[in-house]
Amino acid sequence: MNQKQNTKAVASPKSSNKVLWWILGGCLALLILAGLVIGGIAYWSYKKVKKEIKENKPKLEQWRDQMEKAKEGVEQQKKRAKESTFEEEPETAPSGGEAGIFPVSSERQMGYVKKVYAKSGKNYLNIDYIQWLTGDAAERAMREDRECPKTGECIVLNDYYIRNVNPLIRTFEISPDVQIFMQTYGAGEPGGDISWNQPITFSQFWSIFTTSAKPHLKNVPYIVEIQNQEIVKITEQYIP
Repeated sequence: MNQKQNTKAVASPKSSNKVLWWILGGCLALLILAGLVIGGIAYWSYKKVKKEIKENKPKLEQWRDQMEKAKEGVEQQKKRAKESTFEEEPETAPSGGEAGIFPVSSERQMGYVKKVYAKSGKNYLNIDYIQWLTGDAAERAMREDRECPKTGECIVLNDYYIRNVNPLIRTFEISPDVQIFMQTYGAGEPGGDISWNQPITFSQFWSIFTTSAKPHLKNVPYIVEIQNQEIVKITEQYIP
């Protein structure tokens, strides 16, 4: 009787060890299985991302090209704006000339054209002078006009600022031989684009202010060149 009990007592630890090994083996198998599942998911995700990158690569390159073109367009606009920056030329003071010849007085101004009309067989233009300022002068004027934030940097967009402090409307006769040049005459039309210093006729210029055609050209500044109180040249000021 005692011998049987001792045999059972000896066999019991072996059974416990066997169960423990089964538990450990099961846990190890679960860990391996979980590792395989996670590895499979990671590999599948990697392949999917790689496939999407490959498929979207042409779109990314196209987007990059579009951004480069847009950047070049902005740089060209800034360059054009700087090239067309208006610099006021002082009126030429009358000086002595040859006998019988009157001295020529001239000026070059920028302003908004308010009206173009005919009277007594002659053509006239009403204009409101403005100031086209750049650089430090533009920033200083913006601060004086309280167009800058109270705190922080005062940013002059596209490096220009338009100022109009004098409401006086001036009237000038337009020369029959007037030269007229436009920058955005074809903008907004099918196939139209910005054309630098595009010459147009006076009839085309007249229609801008007497019809509903090309409304954007009614509100842009123009540079007028005047000789002896007669406008001899009109140029659209490009606005970036």
